[in-house]
This record gives sequence, C-alpha cells and structure tokens, in this order.
Amino acid sequence: MAILILMTDGVATHKFALDQAVTTIGRSPQNDIHIDDPLVSGRHAVIERLGADEASGYQLRDLDSTNGSFVNEQKVATQALRHDDQLRFGLHTFKFVGDQLVDIEKTKKIKKSWIPGVYYTSD
Repeated sequence: MAILILMTDGVATHKFALDQAVTTIGRSPQNDIHIDDPLVSGRHAVIERLGADEASGYQLRDLDSTNGSFVNEQKVATQALRHDDQLRFGLHTFKFVGDQLVDIEKTKKIKKSWIPGVYYTSD
C-alpha cells in the first residue's frame, strides 16, 4: 500500500496510508487527510488509485482549488504519481512513497563481524 508522508523541515512527521480507492485532501475535517492551513481549500484534491489494486498506480487530481496542487513544484490539474514525488498543498509538503519500491516498516540490523571495525547488514 502506498503512503503519503508529511514532511516538516525535512523530517517525516506523519504518515497517511492510501488504502482507499479515493483519498480526499483538504482543510475540511471531513477529508481523509485534513490540512489545517488557510491556503488549502476545503476540498482541495484527491489521490485516486487507478486500478483494482495498488500495483495499478495512483494519480493526484486537483479539485479546482484556489491555490493549486503541486507535484515536484509544478502546478498540476491531474498527475500520475511516482515513488518519491513531492506533493505540496498550501505550505504543507508530502512525500509519495509507492508500495512496489520500498518497505519503510523494515529497519535493518547492523551486525559486527569478527574482523575489527567491520560491520554488515543481513536480510
């Protein structure tokens, strides 16, 4: 499942699972992703899953918002999303993490080898 990660000063602060066919984004609390920012419209944008499963991909669609939606700092009306795209709504930046390319839940463990000063990871 793909996710959106809210980035604040380059640090991931919240993550939102894109586990529905359509995920709504906006200032209204009724949205799936609520952004409390006066530069964001009440119903600002949606992220749509393009097929029956996550492997089909996702697209961002702006809902004629006042200040627009941006992907990699380009204003878009509709845009297919790729892993690592930066999305911006108002002053809030999100990172799109595609489900096929990364599993951010796993953290590798560093192991010390018998050779002094040599460390390694194993899967």
